[in-house]
Amino acid sequence: MSNERVAQALSLWAQRKDHQVFAEVMRRAVVGELLLDSTGTSIADPAVGLQKGDTLTIGSHLDNTGRRLLVVFTDNHELTRYLEHPGASLVQPAAAVLQMAMDDYEGIVIDGRSDGAFIAYADEIRQQFDGDPSTAGRLASMTVEQSVPFDAFLAQLAATRVHLPFQVQRDEHGRETVVPLFTTGPDGASYAVIGTAPAEVWAWNSACGSQPVTLAEVARIALDAGQQGVVVNPAGPATVIGADRLRTIPG
Repeated sequence: MSNERVAQALSLWAQRKDHQVFAEVMRRAVVGELLLDSTGTSIADPAVGLQKGDTLTIGSHLDNTGRRLLVVFTDNHELTRYLEHPGASLVQPAAAVLQMAMDDYEGIVIDGRSDGAFIAYADEIRQQFDGDPSTAGRLASMTVEQSVPFDAFLAQLAATRVHLPFQVQRDEHGRETVVPLFTTGPDGASYAVIGTAPAEVWAWNSACGSQPVTLAEVARIALDAGQQGVVVNPAGPATVIGADRLRTIPG
C-alpha cells in the first residue's frame, strides 16, 4: 500500500510550510489509506490473527511538550525509515486514522523521518474538518475517486454541511459586508465555490474564511448572484454542479 497523493503533498510541505500547503496535506490525508505502526503487537497465532489474549500495540510519539501523537505512514518504506529497521504495519482508512488522532490522541505525525515530516494537532484536525474527519473523508473520496453516481453524490452533499469560502469587505465608513467568493469554471463562466471540508476551501484560498452552510443555501446564493453553478472542491479534483441542477435542490 502506498498513498501517493499524501506523499506528493508532503513533498510540497518539505519545500513550503504555509497555511495553504498545510490544508493541502490535510485534505489529501483524509482520503485513501494510511499505515499504522503495529510493530509492538503480540499475536499468539499470526495465521489466525488477533484473538482474545493477544495485544495490539499502535505506535505513537511524545512531542517536546508531552503531547502524545499517533504516528502514521504513507508506505512501508517510510515506516522502516522511521523505526530504522523493518516493522509491522496495519492498513487503515485514512479518515478513520485522522478521527482516531483527534479523538484518542493529541494529534498526528505523518512520515516522521521524511523531509516532509508533518504534524497536525487535534485542534488543527478539528478545525480543518469541522470536527468530523469521517464525513469529510467520505465526501472527498467521492470527488477524488468518482465512486458514486452524480445524483447520489448530490444527495450526500445535501444531507450534510458544506463549506462556503468568504471574505469580509469594509467600506469607507468601516462597515463590514460578508462576500462569498466565486471562481471561473471550465467553460469560462463564473461559479460559486464550496468545499466538502474547510481544508478543501483553504487549500484553494488560504486567505478566506470558511462558513458551514447547507447545499440549499449555496444554491440560493449562487442563483441569486447569477452564477452558472457551483464548483465543489476547487483545489481538485473538482466537481461542477450546473445551475439547472441547483434549481432542483429542495429547501
